[in-house]
Amino acid sequence: MMNTTSWREWPSRSRWLESPHLRLATAKLGRPPRPPLIHLAMAAWRAPFDEASALLKEGKHFDGVQKINAAMELFETDIGQSGQRILKEPRAFLDEVAGGLAPQRKRALSDMYTVRADLLTGLGALKRALVELDCAALLAPNDGEVAAKRARVEKRAEAGDGTQQDGEGKIPVSVLTGFLGSGKTTLLNHILEANHGKRIAVIENEFGEVGIDDALVKGGSMAEEENIVEMNNGCICCTVRGDLITGLKKLAKSTKKTGKALDGVMIETTGLADPGPVAQTFFADDFV
Repeated sequence: MMNTTSWREWPSRSRWLESPHLRLATAKLGRPPRPPLIHLAMAAWRAPFDEASALLKEGKHFDGVQKINAAMELFETDIGQSGQRILKEPRAFLDEVAGGLAPQRKRALSDMYTVRADLLTGLGALKRALVELDCAALLAPNDGEVAAKRARVEKRAEAGDGTQQDGEGKIPVSVLTGFLGSGKTTLLNHILEANHGKRIAVIENEFGEVGIDDALVKGGSMAEEENIVEMNNGCICCTVRGDLITGLKKLAKSTKKTGKALDGVMIETTGLADPGPVAQTFFADDFV
């Protein structure tokens, strides 16, 4: 009669690898037992990496960067590291860990740096994209595709230095964020009231505890020198806002019509949400 044994009674994999029967069998075969395979498909970073790759194909570069960052942080944890140095100090990080990585992990990490470089290139961050491609090449020195991609990005970066004047007409934008009651609107009131000689457009949320003073909006010299757009139909922090894009376009056209260039734009967010989508808005429309 067959002897049945519950799975709890079977020896662990490590004990099985150390058993004398296995040592005897491998001695006869003349080779040591193979180490267990690294199942990269089951790794925690695989899902966000695949999502980042899909977002890259869809042209959603801002969202893709968030996903690839998450994937790389999980990869860092997976190999026993921490501190986000995989993103903050990639070259120093690789100098320390690359030598101890299995070939499969090197290939996977090279792919991650390549995808991140493609996403950053889509956002116009060419110099940082070159850093990512250098890391990818370090991990996969024989990958001709990485080398070719780096050459293309480097060429674009060099060409950008010669055409930087085209971007000099762009208006700098500052996003003002903080908790409710932290003084965001007070700062804006000060900027509007002070005699600093700058022409500043203000896009504000009327969700704060205190709104911008009506006297500054409706009257006095400030009404002539600053442009104020109120976004009171929901928080601009929650999603990519079409009305924010419309407001920015309106300001740009107004300044072009009057011939009075703006020195900057201040966008006040609320303390209720992550202001990240505000930044994403600037990548959602080519004009902006």
